[in-house]
Amino acid sequence: MRFFRRLSLGRLHLRPRRPLRPRVRLVLLALLLIFVLYLHFNWLPTVRALVTMELDNETSNLINDAVDAYLASGGLCYDDLVTLERTADGGVAAARIDLSAVNRMKSTILQELGERIPDRVRQSVRVPLGNVVMPTLFSGHGLGLPVRVVNLRSTNAELESSFSQAGVNQTLHTLALRVEVDLLLLTPAGILSRQVTATVSVAQTIIVGDVPSVLLHTGD
Repeated sequence: MRFFRRLSLGRLHLRPRRPLRPRVRLVLLALLLIFVLYLHFNWLPTVRALVTMELDNETSNLINDAVDAYLASGGLCYDDLVTLERTADGGVAAARIDLSAVNRMKSTILQELGERIPDRVRQSVRVPLGNVVMPTLFSGHGLGLPVRVVNLRSTNAELESSFSQAGVNQTLHTLALRVEVDLLLLTPAGILSRQVTATVSVAQTIIVGDVPSVLLHTGD
C-alpha cells in the first residue's frame, strides 16, 4: 500500500504542449506550398505526358485489332466495296465505291472497338512510378499509376482512298479507315480528354493500266 501511495503522490504533471510558434508555422506552410508547386509544375505534366503516350499506343493497337478481327471474320473485301468500270479495250475508266457497304463495315468495326476500349485501356495503361520520380534510374519500375476510362465520348471513321505505283503499268488502289476515338479519362494528373487517331488499311487491289480518272461514291 505504501508503494501505491508513494506512486500516487509522486505523479508527474505533464505540461501542456505549447502551440507552434508563428515562424515555425510559416516555415511549414512555405514547405507545403513548395511541395504543391513542385507537383503541379514537374510531376503532373510528366504523368500527363506519359499517360498520353501510353494511351495513344494502346488505343492505336485496339483500332488495328478491331479491323483485323473484322477482316478475319469474313468481312467485306475490295470487290464488295469497289466496282471498277472498264473501257472497251479493258482499261479502267472509273471506280465506284459502294457507300452502303462502307457504312456497314464502319458500323461493325466501331461497335467492336467500343466494346474493347474501356476494359482494355483500364487494364493496360499504367505508368510505372519510377518513370515519374527518377526515370533515368527507375524507368519501368515501381507501382503502376492507374488510368480509368470515365467516358468513351465518340468514335468516328472515314474512308480514305489512295493510288500508288506498284510496278510497270500497275497501280495499287488502297482503301483505308481513318478512325478517331474521343476518350475522357481519370488519371493521377486529373481528368484528361484525348482524341486518338489511327489509319488502317481495310482493302486493296492491283489495277493494271492507268489510274481511273473518275472515283465515284454510290449508295446511301
